[in-house]
Amino acid sequence: MNTVLEQEIHELENARYRAMVSNDLTTLEQLLSDDLIYTHSSARLDSKASYLDSLRSGKVRYVSAERQQESIVDYGKVVVINGRMKAHAIVDGHDRTLDNQFICVWVHNPKGWQMARCASTPIPPMSVFGRPDFVSLPP
Repeated sequence: MNTVLEQEIHELENARYRAMVSNDLTTLEQLLSDDLIYTHSSARLDSKASYLDSLRSGKVRYVSAERQQESIVDYGKVVVINGRMKAHAIVDGHDRTLDNQFICVWVHNPKGWQMARCASTPIPPMSVFGRPDFVSLPP
């Protein structure tokens, strides 16, 4: 991490991932902006309310989740984080293994730093040439 703010966002993301896996809705309520738009790798859209409802009802349950290849860029009152995440979730009773590229936007508002937007894209399986068909983050 290059700056104190980047470290803070890194730790907030760590807290968010822990809260997802432990179904800690109180923590997620604090970390997510009221105007959250979450675009899932399935292209389904969630607001803060609908996302929390899916966790509360058990429709979605995260068994594990981790970030990899993380990059954080500070734009002042807005911070963008992107990278790769892997997760195991149960959605509508079905096991899902997620391997996604993601980009999330954190904003500083009167409640502090909160995630306002997040989108993820599935990483395709290995190609016939034996390499993943995606581009990694630059070093």
